[in-house]
Amino acid sequence: MKRFFLGLLLALPVLGLAQANFQKGYVVTNSRDTLKGYIDFKERRKNPVAVEFRTSLNGNNQTFTLANCAAYGIDEVEHYQRFVVNVSMSEVDIGALGVGPDSSSRRDTVFLNVLQTGKNLTLFSYTDDLKERFYIMDAGSSEPVELIRNLYMSADKTSLIVNDNKYVRQLLFQMKKNNPENPAMERHMLSLRYAQSSLLKVVSQINNQQPSRSKYKVSRFFAGLGLNASTASYTGTHDLSAASAKSKTSYLPILTTGVDLFLKPAIGRLIFRTELSLLMSKNEISLFSETAGTVARRHSFDQTTIALTPGFIYNVYNTSKLKCFLGGGLGLNFSAISNNESTYLNTINMQTSKLDEVKLEKFNYSFQFSAGVVLNKRIEISAGYSPNVAISNYNYFNVVMQRMRVGVNYLFGKH
Repeated sequence: MKRFFLGLLLALPVLGLAQANFQKGYVVTNSRDTLKGYIDFKERRKNPVAVEFRTSLNGNNQTFTLANCAAYGIDEVEHYQRFVVNVSMSEVDIGALGVGPDSSSRRDTVFLNVLQTGKNLTLFSYTDDLKERFYIMDAGSSEPVELIRNLYMSADKTSLIVNDNKYVRQLLFQMKKNNPENPAMERHMLSLRYAQSSLLKVVSQINNQQPSRSKYKVSRFFAGLGLNASTASYTGTHDLSAASAKSKTSYLPILTTGVDLFLKPAIGRLIFRTELSLLMSKNEISLFSETAGTVARRHSFDQTTIALTPGFIYNVYNTSKLKCFLGGGLGLNFSAISNNESTYLNTINMQTSKLDEVKLEKFNYSFQFSAGVVLNKRIEISAGYSPNVAISNYNYFNVVMQRMRVGVNYLFGKH
C-alpha cells in the first residue's frame, strides 16, 4: 500500500505540468472580429493579462493579450472585456493602513470580469496583487467606474479604523435614479458588504432582473467503502518499544461519507472536503522471549473510531474525464476501546499474568494525506496515509497508531 501511495505522489505533479484545459469560447479582436474556438480555462486568483486560444481542440495555440484582444469568454462560464480604467491603490491590509484617506489611483488597461450585464448597469470585478475591486458602467457609457471602498486610520485616533464605504453611496444614487420607489432596498444597502454576492443582488435590483446562476454546483456529496490498515506500536521507555517488538497490522473495512465545497465551481480544482469515517482495528504488539521462544509481553486491544476530517483537495490534473488529486486534512478521531489487555510471561515458571491496563485516549487528532484519481466525475479511487499519532498520554512511553487506506467513493450531484 505504501508503494501505491508513493507512486501516486510521484506521478501527479508530472501530469499537472502537462495539463491544458481548453473549453468552448471566443475571442474578440481589435478589429471587432469574433473568433470561435477554445480557451485554456485556468483557475486564477488575479485577472488575466493574456489568454491561450485554439480554433480547434487539436489546433495550435495562439496567445491573445491586452494589446490585441478586446474581449474573450468561455461559454456559460466567464467573460472578460478590455477597458482603460482608474484603478484605486488604497490598502485593505489592516497592517498596512495609513493615517487619513488614500485616494491614489493609476490609469491602466485591464481585462474586467463581467459579472452581470443589464439594461441599467453592468457589474465587473478586477483583482490584482493588491486587492479585489468592483466596477459599474451605466448603459450608454464607455468606461466603467470603480466602486470605492477606502479603509484608513483615523487622524486623531490612530487606533481607530475608518471604513469609508463610498460604494454604498454610488449604488444608492443608481438605485434612486433607476428604481426611485424601493425604500426597503435602500435601507438594506446601508449595511451592504463589499463582496461579489452582495453587490450582484443590488445590481440585479437596479436592473430589474434575477441574479444569474451558474450551471456549476457549489457542493456535492460522496460516500464510499475501503480497506483500512492500522498498525499500533510503542515509543519511549517501554519493553514493547524495543526494536524486536512486533506490531500486527489490522486490515478491516472503512466506511466514508461527506461533502465537498468547490472554491471555484466552474473549474473545480480546489475543494474543501469534510469527511466522516467509520473504521475499526484489532491491534496487537508483542515481544518474544529469546530464551523461552514464546511471547514474553503482549498488548492487544480493539478500537472503533469515528473520524471527522476537514481538509483540502487540489486537482493537479483536472479534466472532465480524469482528475488526479492530492489532499490533506486534520482528523478529529473519537474512539471506543474494547478488549484492552496487557500480559506478561514469567520465563522462570512459564506463567502468564495480566498487567495493569494501559489507558488509551478516547480522542486524538491526526494529520491525514491522500492522493487519487476521479474517473468521469463519478468514481473516486484514492489512497490515504496518517502518520504515527499518540493514542495514550504517558510521560515515558506512548502507544502510537499509524493508518493507511485505499478506497472507492461515489460522487453524487452534477459537476
